[in-house]
Amino acid sequence: MRPSLARRLLRSLYGSLVAYGTLYTGGEPKGAVGGLPEPPPPPAPPRGLTGPGPAHPERVRPDIPLTPLERALQRELRVR
Repeated sequence: MRPSLARRLLRSLYGSLVAYGTLYTGGEPKGAVGGLPEPPPPPAPPRGLTGPGPAHPERVRPDIPLTPLERALQRELRVR
């Protein structure tokens, strides 16, 4: 016995919607075991702060002394 026309159309529509949705959701997760996705990888350890980059305009040059304003700002920052 053949399925009715409405049943075939609904089955076709469902398959089309599943295929369309897979484009946006990425489909099955890689390595899915028993329907459960793999746990995410552990986050990378944070990098240590090293200051501005070599060509950054605020790079501190050790060969040039601080101006009086810069020294005052440095003292103010150390107090707090």
